Amino acid sequence: MGRRSVARRVLRDDPRDAGEGRRLLSIWPDSIEVLPDALAIDDRWVRALAVRGWPREVRAGWWRPLLEAPFAHVVVLAIEPLGSEEQVARLTRRLIWHQGAERSRSQMGRLPDAAGQTAAADAEELRRELARGATRLLTVGLAVVLQAPTKDELDRRCHQVMSVAESLMLPLRRCRFQQVETFRSALPGGFPRQGAREMDSRAAATLFPWMGDEVQHPRGQVWGENPLTQSLVVVDRDRLPAPHSLTVAWSGAGKSFATKVLMLRARYQGLPVLVVDPEGEYGALAEPAHVMRVGRGAGLNPLAVYEDTPAERARRANFAVRWLDTLGTRLPRRMADAVRENLAGAAADIGPGPWLEELTEWDASIAERIGPSVREWVALMGDTAEPFPDDGFTVVDLSRIPASLATAAYLVAVEHVAATLYRAAPRWVVFDEAWHLLADPRLAPYLEELYRRARKWRTALTLVTQDAHDALRSVSAQVCLRNSPLVLLLRPHPDAVPELSQVFHLTKPEAALLEGSGVGEGLLMVDRDRIPIRIQASPLEARLIKEGEAHARGA
Repeated sequence: MGRRSVARRVLRDDPRDAGEGRRLLSIWPDSIEVLPDALAIDDRWVRALAVRGWPREVRAGWWRPLLEAPFAHVVVLAIEPLGSEEQVARLTRRLIWHQGAERSRSQMGRLPDAAGQTAAADAEELRRELARGATRLLTVGLAVVLQAPTKDELDRRCHQVMSVAESLMLPLRRCRFQQVETFRSALPGGFPRQGAREMDSRAAATLFPWMGDEVQHPRGQVWGENPLTQSLVVVDRDRLPAPHSLTVAWSGAGKSFATKVLMLRARYQGLPVLVVDPEGEYGALAEPAHVMRVGRGAGLNPLAVYEDTPAERARRANFAVRWLDTLGTRLPRRMADAVRENLAGAAADIGPGPWLEELTEWDASIAERIGPSVREWVALMGDTAEPFPDDGFTVVDLSRIPASLATAAYLVAVEHVAATLYRAAPRWVVFDEAWHLLADPRLAPYLEELYRRARKWRTALTLVTQDAHDALRSVSAQVCLRNSPLVLLLRPHPDAVPELSQVFHLTKPEAALLEGSGVGEGLLMVDRDRIPIRIQASPLEARLIKEGEAHARGA
């Protein structure tokens, strides 16, 4: 007889229970079929899983991957306190018994029991903590209830959950011929006794991982949504130890789209944005007056002096030697010192072309050595540089620069940003295709210095690159990584997942999440919090970005 028919008979027998019975009818199943390893409840298949064992050592939030299965399931956690005095006495008896057993083994010439010694050491430590009142002993029970529309789908989900649990050292079992008892223990008021374990309060505290599941800072910027909880991810850079960030993604995974969305939202908040753009992707999003297209006569002056002081002239002289090095002209020490001496007395507004003419009169041998490189620079860049606007969305477009000058142009762009930031309003600076900076040992030190000083100027820096290995190529690149508490990992190349796991210390579930992510999906690391993320744009933002990309392709 089905359970609903039983409920109807109760209604007929006792009219006083009519109200309660009608409420039961709204939730009571029509039929329940009990199978050896599952329950068929109406049109649903249900299976209860019990714990077979627990890991010996755990950390906070260690079992959170078990909660993040991409389908409906129930994880039941039950905790029951135990009396401390009784447990101290029980542990004392067990330790006495263990010592006697070990003494007997020794007299018989047998080796000590390794597992028993480990358990005894844990018990002795726990006994002392309980006696001091530093902890409390609890009984913890855990069960998992899965449901699916078909038996095959239930088996698939069960296999997936059990695999995740095995990776957490928390093996589960199907409870053959015990489905009813296990399912009842997972209902409200029940206690999953199968596989229950006694643990102290500090170990039990690691079973509460929900505090780090969401990142929703009160006055932050919307980055996207958490696909598991469907909640917004809101990040306030000013709450972090440093405001800097790193974005790593395979080509076509959506890293440029994500960067453009965040740029538009930064502009909503009135934050000036500056992007060093080697591919010419961002110019269409900015006003024409805020696009600095380097090359074809418009460029960056590597000899610029921002304040006519001895210290600023010394900075220019040292930088000029590094700039000539990136142009392919490595000067001997004598010539490098001569160049510094010459620039120390040169005019504050001098450009590379006039400086080469003055240098020819001052020392013809040095001018002859650096002349071809400087003339090539002047032909493509000119002798002057456009100033950065103090606000708005500014783009330094390096797409017109030939490959022979790309490294030198990047170097001058970074130096120009570093030299002008502390005089301008706080802003967000983005270096797209940052592998140009991180992979070159001549550029990375300048980027490192910028990372160390930018926070003092209330400036946030972002590096966007394709390869996580770029962040490890040099000591300077590693400094940039350590000073980036905000890391966005979107879909990587399949072969790069092991490297990402090593660089960012990803767990197996986190690495699996990255491998299975789609375009614009991945993992966001906000200081110590790690959450899945999906970058989403509003219709207006998507249209602006799409039109900008079409304009860039047409140009």
